[in-house]
Amino acid sequence: MTEIRKKNRFVAAYKGLIAVFRSEQNFKIHLFAFFILVFCGCFFGISNVEWIAVLICAFLVLAFEIFNTAVEKLCDYMNPDFDSQIGRIKDIAAAAVLTCTIMSIVIGVLVFKPYLMKMFGDLV
Repeated sequence: MTEIRKKNRFVAAYKGLIAVFRSEQNFKIHLFAFFILVFCGCFFGISNVEWIAVLICAFLVLAFEIFNTAVEKLCDYMNPDFDSQIGRIKDIAAAAVLTCTIMSIVIGVLVFKPYLMKMFGDLV
């Protein structure tokens, strides 16, 4: 594969990422949550293993959101009119994002709870 073709693929992926960022509110919300997680991880000084868990979860949620957007756009392109089967496909893709998000929240609680308990333990 030539260097130009590799660069074009990167440019296309970058354009796709920008398109998702510009058009999808949920992606922006997940990205905002990602930055809060990074801030909290730095603030609490979480361990390398905890960073790995948090970052894997965060990037999985973002990646699933991108895939969900791709499925929705493809469905809308293939059939712009309302169709219950298309709606079901979109719901299933959204459920994948929700499942990943719930798992990420659980892992986030497991990672950050000890730090929060240490910080606010006197209040509870």
